[in-house]
Amino acid sequence: MRYPIDAVIAITYRCQAKCRMCSIWKITEHEDVSPDIYKRLPKTLRDVNISGGEPFLRDDLEEIVKTVHTRLPGSRIVVSSNGLLGESIVPRALKLKEIFPRIGFAFSVDGVGEMQDFIRGVEGAYEKVITAVKGVRDGGVSNIRIAYTLTSENPDHMIKVYRLAEELGVQFTMQVSHESDFFFGKNESSVIKDNPNEFNNEQLKKDFETIINGELSSYNLKRWGKAFIHYGSYLLAAEGRQLFSSRPGEDFFYLDPKGDIYPSVIHNYIMGNLADNSFDTVWKSEQSDSVRERCLNDKTPYWMGCLLRKALLEHKFQIGLWALKNKIFKIRL
Repeated sequence: MRYPIDAVIAITYRCQAKCRMCSIWKITEHEDVSPDIYKRLPKTLRDVNISGGEPFLRDDLEEIVKTVHTRLPGSRIVVSSNGLLGESIVPRALKLKEIFPRIGFAFSVDGVGEMQDFIRGVEGAYEKVITAVKGVRDGGVSNIRIAYTLTSENPDHMIKVYRLAEELGVQFTMQVSHESDFFFGKNESSVIKDNPNEFNNEQLKKDFETIINGELSSYNLKRWGKAFIHYGSYLLAAEGRQLFSSRPGEDFFYLDPKGDIYPSVIHNYIMGNLADNSFDTVWKSEQSDSVRERCLNDKTPYWMGCLLRKALLEHKFQIGLWALKNKIFKIRL
């Protein structure tokens, strides 16, 4: 029996944004489990992404982070935020840093200026998220990243957001927009379509090359790994191709605000409920075995860092050779 090392935990579906590539904000009924439920998380987890909705809309976020950190003292924890609460996020983020000094924050930035407002569906969204990023950074938090999502409507802003991250002195991460029946929903701006050729163009290639070569210019192995993830994102967007698969419901899982466990944010199959059962009871159940089998037969392509960490580790020599080759000769897509 394989146990997971990665989890995405949505602690609420409440959200102030109206994102064009996500339907969570359309959910009107909300049921959020108590922080005590997170005491049941498996101790094998090494990376936990506390997400939503908007996590900072929960008044007990500090208690949740304390519970997760106490349960998993050796795990990395990242809180993902849309940044729409602006400067009011800062004191709470610094409180979270007191609870767990190595905590990370990921702020969603999908464009510069009006493009961010357009994608997020909120006037002033760009100003608010940049205020939050700067405030948390200036408060002494070093583990900060800007998380960009490539959609059919903002490809020309990918390189702008990459440069923005450099200017702010924070990390840059990116993913392509996905669809799923229960999480992202169906949306017209999704990159994952039957015909992805609109992303197979020279300017997008050039921008991906700039970003990938920029990461490979470092001698930091973590940045080499990010370069490879960016390469996989390009292949998914331009060719609809997934470099290699992972094991949903084995190496990772997604926990929704009600306590339902899914194999990932892509695969709409419920394995069980953590509020009603221990993790072991859910993980070892016949229902979970059936879900894993369904995932094996599900050929929906995906490429998201939180779903690939174990697979990346298993391919580390292949990735290392790829990185060395392209560091020397520069990647050409």
